[in-house]
Amino acid sequence: MNLQELNELDFQNVGVWPKPVKIALVIILFVLIGVGGYVYVIADSITALDSSRSKETELKAQFEIKAGFASNLEAYKQQMIELEALLQAQLRQLPNKNEVAGLLDDISFIAMDNGLKLLRINWEPEIQHEFSTELPMRIELSGSYNQLGKFTSDVAALPRIVILDSFTTVREKEGHGLLMSMLAKTYRYNEKPIKKAGTENGGSK
Repeated sequence: MNLQELNELDFQNVGVWPKPVKIALVIILFVLIGVGGYVYVIADSITALDSSRSKETELKAQFEIKAGFASNLEAYKQQMIELEALLQAQLRQLPNKNEVAGLLDDISFIAMDNGLKLLRINWEPEIQHEFSTELPMRIELSGSYNQLGKFTSDVAALPRIVILDSFTTVREKEGHGLLMSMLAKTYRYNEKPIKKAGTENGGSK
């Protein structure tokens, strides 16, 4: 069949077409159906399969991580026990409400025991932190270099945590001693952590 005969085919009367043309038409239809089926069915299935494989890989990775945690669970529990014991030991070094007032007396006694002249010792405004309250006290005293050094060493050795900060030292106008001003800080544990601004109403936006 030549090109002219193909152009003369009547699509309104396919039944009279030559047999080779009918066979070719059927093959073309099968090919089109196959391609359409692949696009609408098989391609979607392959995409779903790829997604499932990716999900499987992700789940395997999560499983391996959790399996690692599970295998070390006893070690983690022991670490938690040790950390809790360490925390409690640190908390015991913080003065309770009854001991805070006594710190002034302890520091005053240390100053006098070292032969220092105590010029000032009083509490300054408290500073609130999330888990603790900072209790600063201003201390001013005078004495020799060795006396001041022994004083700071004795304060650091107190059974309750006291941090000395913000030192200023000048020579006395009269005599050969030194005038020292410092800020001593101790802390009180907040049993109920203080919420930061913006978290009480659902957090900052």
